[in-house]
Amino acid sequence: MGDFNETVREYLGRAGDLSNTTHVRGRAYEDALAYVFKSIPGCDIQRNSLNQFLSEEIDLSVMNFQDLDGLRALPEIFLVECKNWSEPVDSATVTTFASKIRHRGCTLGVLVAANGVTGDPHQRTAAYQSAALALAEKTRILLLTTDDLHGLTCARDVVVLLHRRLLDLVAAGTFTLA
Repeated sequence: MGDFNETVREYLGRAGDLSNTTHVRGRAYEDALAYVFKSIPGCDIQRNSLNQFLSEEIDLSVMNFQDLDGLRALPEIFLVECKNWSEPVDSATVTTFASKIRHRGCTLGVLVAANGVTGDPHQRTAAYQSAALALAEKTRILLLTTDDLHGLTCARDVVVLLHRRLLDLVAAGTFTLA
């Protein structure tokens, strides 16, 4: 595979190809995110972790060594949930992800929702309300979309985007796509 953007686009192409099965498309979406996070200096990942009760699976767990060129503002461990859905992710799914984050003793998660989430960020309705409620309980959820992924050209872009989303989350009181 070639450069960063080309590699991400190849994964996203498979993830969006409706001739592939749902499983193949979902796996390709996770592959794209695994590639993105592994490319960030100081980050290592673990995929598809199931809790000891076999009741909650996490797509990606990220160990963040907070490299000087990496995700210095993010905690040392955070979780990533990949939703390659044709529709926006709903509030129940955001609430479930917030619970998974807390159940793992983490404070941050990244929700990658192919087509965004339900509701209105200014009115804090639907999924935006779920993110606001999680934030009030000290559980931070950053939101990324497929459009965001297409805009990435290098690992530095990912770092800048995630740091911006973290600041926006705290400033706005819910996740944003600003």
